[in-house]
Amino acid sequence: MAGGSPALTALGIGVALAGAPGPVQAVLLAESARGGVPRGLRALAGVHGTFGLLMVCLALGLSVATPSGLVLRGLKVAGGALLVLLAIDGVRSGGHQPRAEDSKRTIAPEIRGILSIVLNPGGWLFLGAVASPLLATATRRGGTAGALLVVLALIGGAAAGDGAVVLLGGLGLRKAGERVAAAVRLALAMLLAGLGVWLLISGLLP
Repeated sequence: MAGGSPALTALGIGVALAGAPGPVQAVLLAESARGGVPRGLRALAGVHGTFGLLMVCLALGLSVATPSGLVLRGLKVAGGALLVLLAIDGVRSGGHQPRAEDSKRTIAPEIRGILSIVLNPGGWLFLGAVASPLLATATRRGGTAGALLVVLALIGGAAAGDGAVVLLGGLGLRKAGERVAAAVRLALAMLLAGLGVWLLISGLLP
């Protein structure tokens, strides 16, 4: 980053972060495919509201250690269990869009977005190994204001990329028939299950 702008670097990192397939993108795609763009945007708000709050705390001086050992294993187990539960919820819906009465009995999309960040081991690894050094450099160059500018750039890049995921899931299925859309929603539920099982296994096995 020597000679370069930390804000521009953060913007590129944010776009790349959203473009890398992972649990967060799987949750956003599943939510938007299941309930359309409005539901996807609600999940997106939960994701980036939480991620942004954590980044602001880092910019203001909070220290985050890269998780390892039992902490990392615990995050993998918790995150894997969350994805499996979301997958079960998707399968139980039969691939259909949630009705108003069903939404009262399931986890709200905003909460799903929040949990996909809080229980995401990759997210905490990113905060400790990438975001912390980036913000430390920004603080040395421009103080707290410079660090907050980097946060805005990184969140902006990531939100733009994840917003494209929401539009893909919410608008893309409108052009398909209901049978195809239901099959896609079930396939996304199975994708969540696969990611969840992988995290569970990696967290439980030595």
